[in-house]
Amino acid sequence: METKGSLKEMVYDQLVKDITAGIIKPNEILVEGALIKRFQVSKAPVREALIELCKDNFLRSLPRVGYQVVVCSLKEIIDILDFRVDLEISNLKRAFPRITEAALEIFNDYEIWDTQDMKEHNIAEHWIHNQRFHLLLCSLSQNSYTYRSLEQLLKQNARFFSQYYSYAWFHETESKGRFHASIIDALREKDLDRATNLLTSDINAVKVQIQKVIQTGMI
Repeated sequence: METKGSLKEMVYDQLVKDITAGIIKPNEILVEGALIKRFQVSKAPVREALIELCKDNFLRSLPRVGYQVVVCSLKEIIDILDFRVDLEISNLKRAFPRITEAALEIFNDYEIWDTQDMKEHNIAEHWIHNQRFHLLLCSLSQNSYTYRSLEQLLKQNARFFSQYYSYAWFHETESKGRFHASIIDALREKDLDRATNLLTSDINAVKVQIQKVIQTGMI
């Protein structure tokens, strides 16, 4: 039997997926009653999921109206990407002296998709794959606080996924995972400078296109 907590998580996770995939659009209004009917659960887990989504800035509460999907500004996206660079690069540098071949074995079973492979997958699958890679890389430092911070940042990244990430994807400015294998190779070769440069390029792959969007008002 599912507990209230697991039902809340189910509703939360599905709504995040729907927002990320663009099924639920930016500025769209979600109504508690409709969600209760959709998920066939009681009011409590739906309300708790909506409150949690508001805390994570996916939604904002509109009294007597419902819950509106928050639009992520382009400036906010760039700020998130800049902070991710700061966090992930400093974490990798801290972890580097302790990274051994044995430590890198966590990537042995990790599917590294090259650019050709990526054409066979949709952008939502790639986003999940990309998050997994960055969290695995972050785990090399064995710093649980940094790991949780990156998890939260990646969750915030999901907010702009449906708005701008797909635009960069189809205009060939998103990296599509092409740096991942090279980052691990650089770490195996004990080349920290190359690894950090590749990691920076990977995180910032979408940034140039976003800056272009800001300048031209293309979206």
